[in-house]
Amino acid sequence: MSSKESEKNGSAFRDLNKAVNQALKELKRLREKSTRVESKNVELEELLKGIAAGTQSPAEMARQVKDLSAENGDLRARLDEGRESVDRLLNRIRFLEEQR
Repeated sequence: MSSKESEKNGSAFRDLNKAVNQALKELKRLREKSTRVESKNVELEELLKGIAAGTQSPAEMARQVKDLSAENGDLRARLDEGRESVDRLLNRIRFLEEQR
């Protein structure tokens, strides 16, 4: 392998490493957000119990459901983006492996 090819492969692997690290950071962020959403879901369940007991406002619960639904949609979109990024990275890895 020539030094030019070695340099090209090294650069490609550095780029790939950077992209993988970015994808991992994004996945970590999404997991943290997912945890927050799950926490809000628990809060919503508590509100439902309060409504059943007559201690919670249905209007407040409706607002929270709307907020959670919007956040859930955002989270799903971000997870889809993360999956697409990971798929692109895997394709790049396969391509680089085939170039060896």
